[in-house]
Amino acid sequence: MPVAKVYVPQGTLTRNQRRKIIEGIHEAIVTVRKAPADAPTYVLINDVPTESWGYTGRVYEPRG
Repeated sequence: MPVAKVYVPQGTLTRNQRRKIIEGIHEAIVTVRKAPADAPTYVLINDVPTESWGYTGRVYEPRG
């Protein structure tokens, strides 16, 4: 069973966005594997504290 891990800065995704990510990754995996649509896959979304998230050499700063 495939397992996909997604890491995001804490608090950046809504419940609906998480659902869409899980659905999209599942769809990609079953398409590539040519597996039935109900083939089991696991998607783990890991929230990383913002002070532990960096990009382009900087600590993540939430917008807004």
